[in-house]
Amino acid sequence: MEPKIKTVIHPAGELIDFETVFEENTALTDTPVKTGHFERVEYTTDAYDDGIDHPKFCNVYLPWCYDPEDKETRYNVMYYQHGNTCDPDLFTIPEVKDKLDNMFASGDVDPCILVFTTYYFDVYTDVETRKTTGDVPAGDGGGFSGNPTIKPNFYREVVEDIIPAVELKYNTYLKSGSDEDIKAARDHRGFSGYSRGCVCTWYILHNDFEYFRYYSPMSCMTTAGGKIRAELSEQQVIDYLTAPIKAHPELPFFIFASDGYPNDVQAMIDQLKYVTHDPVFSYGKDPEKNNIFFAVSDFPHNDLYCPYYFYNSLKVLFK
Repeated sequence: MEPKIKTVIHPAGELIDFETVFEENTALTDTPVKTGHFERVEYTTDAYDDGIDHPKFCNVYLPWCYDPEDKETRYNVMYYQHGNTCDPDLFTIPEVKDKLDNMFASGDVDPCILVFTTYYFDVYTDVETRKTTGDVPAGDGGGFSGNPTIKPNFYREVVEDIIPAVELKYNTYLKSGSDEDIKAARDHRGFSGYSRGCVCTWYILHNDFEYFRYYSPMSCMTTAGGKIRAELSEQQVIDYLTAPIKAHPELPFFIFASDGYPNDVQAMIDQLKYVTHDPVFSYGKDPEKNNIFFAVSDFPHNDLYCPYYFYNSLKVLFK
C-alpha cells in the first residue's frame, strides 16, 4: 500500500515572506515491518559545579539495521531534548516508537542513532511534580520556573558526559572522549528538541556550536538566554543566534526549524520572519548552498508529533 503524504505549503506572504513546506507521511502510523529498539545509557554528571555527581540516563534508539558487530558501518547521531513535563521515556511507548520504526523503514530517511536526553536533575523520582508542572530542578536555564541557584550548564553536561557515554558505546564517528575528538566528529552530530526542548536546542546552538553541525528546533522560540516569556528585541535574538556562527565562520551548519500553525507557538514564526534574513543565513533545502529552512505543519502543540517533524528534517540533515 502506497503511503499517503499530505503536503502543507505556506506560500510566501501567508505567514512569512518565504515559502514553507511540511510533509505528513501517514504511513508512519502503520504497524512496522522493520523495528529498531531502545537501550538505556546511564551516566553521572558533575557539570553543575554544585559538588554533586548527579546520576542520570538517556534512552538510545538504534534503527532496524544497526548491527553492533559491524564496526565498519558508522552512524550519525541526533540528540533530542523533550519538552516541559516530559522525560526520556516518552518515545519508548509503542505508538511513538512505531513512527520512528516506519520513518527509517520508509527509505526516505537515512538510518541514524537517536538519543533522548533530559535537562531534569532527578528523572528517577521527581515524576509526579515533573509531569504536572515541570517545576523541578533542571539544568537548561531557560525553563518555565528557572531556578536561579542552578547554573545553566546543561550544554556542558551534553558535551562532557552524554556524548562520550553514547558515542563511545555505539558505532559512531567519535574516536575518543577528548574535547578535540568530540569537535572533530561534529559533522556527524545534531541536536533537536520540542517546545521547552526547542528553547534548549537554540541554547545548544549558541553554546555548543563547535560540537554540533545540525539543528532541528521544533515548536518554540529562542529566549536568547533569558526567561521563557521575556521581551526580546529583534536584534537581541539575531545577535544571540548568530554569535557562534560569526565566531566560527569556517564551520558549516544547517538549521531545519519546524513549527505548528495555527494551534502552536506563534512566537517561533514571528522570530523566523526576521532571523532568516540575516546575512549569515541562506534559506532553502539544499545543504550544498543553504543553511536554514523552516517547515510549518498544521499540528497542535505536542511532543508526540515529533516523528513527523523528524521525517521532514532528517531528509535534509546529515546529507
